[in-house]
Amino acid sequence: MDKVIDIEERIPSLREKRRRKTNKKFLFIIAIFFIALLVLLYFQSPYSKVGEIVTNGAHLYEDTYYIEKSGISSGTPYWSFSTEGVQKQLASIDGVKEVTVTRKLLRDIDIAIIEWETVAYIEDKGNYSLLLENGEIFRSENISSNIPILNHVDDSDVRKKLTAQLLKIDDEVLHLISEIIYTGSGDDHDTITVYMDDGYEVRAIIQTFAESMVYYPEITSQLNGLEKGIIDMEVGTFFSPFSEVYGGGEGEEGVGDEVDEESE
Repeated sequence: MDKVIDIEERIPSLREKRRRKTNKKFLFIIAIFFIALLVLLYFQSPYSKVGEIVTNGAHLYEDTYYIEKSGISSGTPYWSFSTEGVQKQLASIDGVKEVTVTRKLLRDIDIAIIEWETVAYIEDKGNYSLLLENGEIFRSENISSNIPILNHVDDSDVRKKLTAQLLKIDDEVLHLISEIIYTGSGDDHDTITVYMDDGYEVRAIIQTFAESMVYYPEITSQLNGLEKGIIDMEVGTFFSPFSEVYGGGEGEEGVGDEVDEESE
């Protein structure tokens, strides 16, 4: 026969369950209240505002320019903007290749900029612009001696072909190039004249310029001690001293002949 449990015996157990359930609800409400209070206090405190903004990789523009264009400043609500939106906005600036915007620590913002590399300068009536690796022209007054100056390179297709060649040239040789003058016309559409810092003049074809300049250090080492002159790389490689080309004296013995090219 089943045992009959008196309701009075069950009341303490039911009361305890109800008390525990009520306590859980109360603690949940208190937790929600404190979380809401902390959130409210956070958004009212300086910790919810942007602190330091750090920009890395800027060369074409000042750091302050990128910060201004980002639309973010110290005191801007930390969660009021999308990093993806800021990246898209900054990436639309001329000369910018890639942008990454990151929230750092509790308040700081890091803006990492990758700009298109400067390949050369373009001179136009005494004014200089930068030729970037994407073939575009960027207006700037900052001049460096480590990259060549281009003259008469007005055609955008010629600029892009020449840019592609310059990017292939080893830095050691590239830094020796002082000036490149586009001399193409008629049948010789892609000819250039190159003035080197070590005193030589190079005649070349744009399409094979980088390939030919690989041999430049070896060629000049063979000419060591001879009069400076013109190294013609258009078809084969030939050397002629300035005195022979421009007059003013007898050339050195043995010059004017083809110069041997040695592969790497």
